[in-house]
Amino acid sequence: SIGSIYFAVAFKKFSPNEAAWYKNACACIFLFVVSFFASSQTINFESLSWLAISGILGLGLGDWLYFLAIAHIGISRTVIICQAVPALTALLDWSILGKHLSGVQLSGVALVILGGIVAESQRFRNSHSKFDQIGVKAALLCVLLWTISNLTVYKGMQETDPFSGAAIRLLTGALFFGIWFYRKKTLKKQLRFLISKSAFKLLAIPTFIGTCIGMVLNVSSYKWTSASIAATLGSTVPLFAIPLSILILKEKPGWTGWVGASIVIIGALLVGYDFSLS
Repeated sequence: SIGSIYFAVAFKKFSPNEAAWYKNACACIFLFVVSFFASSQTINFESLSWLAISGILGLGLGDWLYFLAIAHIGISRTVIICQAVPALTALLDWSILGKHLSGVQLSGVALVILGGIVAESQRFRNSHSKFDQIGVKAALLCVLLWTISNLTVYKGMQETDPFSGAAIRLLTGALFFGIWFYRKKTLKKQLRFLISKSAFKLLAIPTFIGTCIGMVLNVSSYKWTSASIAATLGSTVPLFAIPLSILILKEKPGWTGWVGASIVIIGALLVGYDFSLS
């Protein structure tokens, strides 16, 4: 949530693709260095493959589709559609990986999704962006890719340390945007962008907090719990984003924002409490 708020500020000067390229490239270099000194674990080829697929689908193509959807239908509509990720992850986690959620956990998943929708509903009503087919299709495909990414990162993290797992995901995500810029004949410009003072000034803090620390914690959750629980707890962004948006962006979430955040809290507690009991 902290990283998202600062990235929102950076989007006023840089394109989302540039921000994604910067955070993926710089964070993966930092985490590979940390992994070299902090971990002695060897990564097997199967885990490497799962994590690489996860990075390409989730941090590469999935993020690009997310930004495309925002450009066409606005951030609120996109966020609301993407709230389907935890539910779809739970469904595929059960049907493919054989992981079962209790009734309490399923209720928690539903409340987290509902809370996210309620929290974004005011911004949805105030949005003047058009609602076109390209944006909707991009958002739906993003949901599918992020869901598959959740399952593949779960598979890849079972025998991988969090620093290496996070670095591999970010590396493949960075390669996606690197190939994108190469095809656009702007790769040299974007390589210079990585070491520019303007990029460092606006993107260094959210990259370190939101991407380096956040990604390590994210992949750790997939290592030590199921994909559906990790995806659900990772979708509690409104709970933290609302107070931060008030303090930093001076936004006014209204009563729906606070109600939505409260519902998210209840849902997260149900998922987490029932998991701790099991």
